[in-house]
Amino acid sequence: MSRTQSTKTEIAKWLEMQIEALGPGGRLPPIREIMRQFNTAQRVVQAVVQEFVQDGRLISRSGLGIVVADASAEAEDHWDGDFLVLHRSSESAIASNLLRELARRFRARGISMLQIGYEDEAQALQVLERMGRFKACLIQGHFQPLSIEFLSALKTHAAHIISDGVYVSGIDVDAVGTDWREAVSLAFSQLKERGHERIGFLTSGHSARTIAMARREFEILRRFATEPDKCPLIAIDALPGDYTADKVFDALAPYEVAKSELDITALITWGVVEGIVLDLALTRLGLRAGEDLSVIMLGSVDFQSEHLKRFDVVGNSDHAKIDTFENIILARIQGEARAPQSHYLEIETIKNGSVAQK
Repeated sequence: MSRTQSTKTEIAKWLEMQIEALGPGGRLPPIREIMRQFNTAQRVVQAVVQEFVQDGRLISRSGLGIVVADASAEAEDHWDGDFLVLHRSSESAIASNLLRELARRFRARGISMLQIGYEDEAQALQVLERMGRFKACLIQGHFQPLSIEFLSALKTHAAHIISDGVYVSGIDVDAVGTDWREAVSLAFSQLKERGHERIGFLTSGHSARTIAMARREFEILRRFATEPDKCPLIAIDALPGDYTADKVFDALAPYEVAKSELDITALITWGVVEGIVLDLALTRLGLRAGEDLSVIMLGSVDFQSEHLKRFDVVGNSDHAKIDTFENIILARIQGEARAPQSHYLEIETIKNGSVAQK
């Protein structure tokens, strides 16, 4: 038995004794005091307490602390708010736009929405400890993995969890996002149809599942090009949405073979959420999209600051994405009983003249 599991067992036995000694309504010490008592991390204590909460033996609420539940009392849900949003810090304008639009729509419906930003899970867990219970929670993890301990703690404070992105799937969470493998494949096919064989893919080098699968899709697709070695995977050391013009320029510069010419004739980009970033990088290289280099961005077809009405885009509709989130969140707040699932957005194409016939 691992040390963590042994500690969890000790805490569980101690909680059993406390429940028996205190009786219904009895108040237990706060999480931090239990942490000190057992010399362990917050997530360990939170995970054990959560098991007792789910069994209906303990109640954990903001302002109330941890108290022994009254098994004889009629069960009654108590909510401290309708909707909680936890969003990891990011420069993504699209992620911010989603929250602004949801806040506007829910405000009009009289639905309360509390937004809390965080830098890492440790900080988020500290914030959650002071939170009450919500009918639903949206988590924007910005491609970062979510630990089981974190999701378990979150479940204590929210009846339903919704994820912005399908990188959280296969668990008790509604996930909404785009299958970027499909988008990569469609963009690659469109460029091939226009006669391009030397196609590059500029994307994040991060290990997140969604990003890694998109890279893998491109690696498979380039095998079918007449010059597979001339179809480079160009990885940027940043998460999608965090690229700068300098990072994009530095990533493309090694492929420059002459003034206003790269060793590729077409480029697919994913993770550039501000079109000006790509435009500045191409300008520094002396390249004109649609003339010197054909370009397809993967992203939102109706987010103008992303494509600037200049770049072709393959991706999802931002408006449809917001509608999907609104419908799912409303259904969860209203108590609709249905199994959580992954919701993939439809892939669309918008053409702004950045792809030329080869």
